[in-house]
Amino acid sequence: MSSSQALGTFEPRGDHIDVRFERHYPRPVETVWSALTEPERLADWMGVSKIEPRLGGRIELMVDGPHPMTGQITEWDPPRVLEFTWSNTHAPDSLVRYELSRAADGGTRLIFTHQGMPYENSALMLPGWHDFLARLGDWLAGEPPSGDMSYRKMQSAYVEHYKLTGVRLDP
Repeated sequence: MSSSQALGTFEPRGDHIDVRFERHYPRPVETVWSALTEPERLADWMGVSKIEPRLGGRIELMVDGPHPMTGQITEWDPPRVLEFTWSNTHAPDSLVRYELSRAADGGTRLIFTHQGMPYENSALMLPGWHDFLARLGDWLAGEPPSGDMSYRKMQSAYVEHYKLTGVRLDP
């Protein structure tokens, strides 16, 4: 599934970029919201996570991975908007936002943004988010998400399409 989805886009902001993905999932908004905000659902597609479901709550994602993330929820508007600060080795001091809306077919339109991502890590994080959002789609479709959770599946597509230069290719 990951290679069939549209590439994420980005806008340069000095030595950082603001990333945007748009996805459609054929599941109700409430189901997608649960997948983004409940630790047991996050574990199904992103990895072990902890979340205090409220404005100002702490959020920790990929706790069991090589680059765990910590942050604080800056907007909590169930089941429409989840926004939080993001800090890990690849994108310290950045901001992630999920915006959900009901699609005409009863599914969910997801707008995902990650603001303040260091450009030098774009060849790691753009394909990484691409892969995570595909894993979310697999899980929402009732399929087992791809087991390797590897950003490398899409790395060359991003590097070639956007002509990324001077970027890190290995974590």
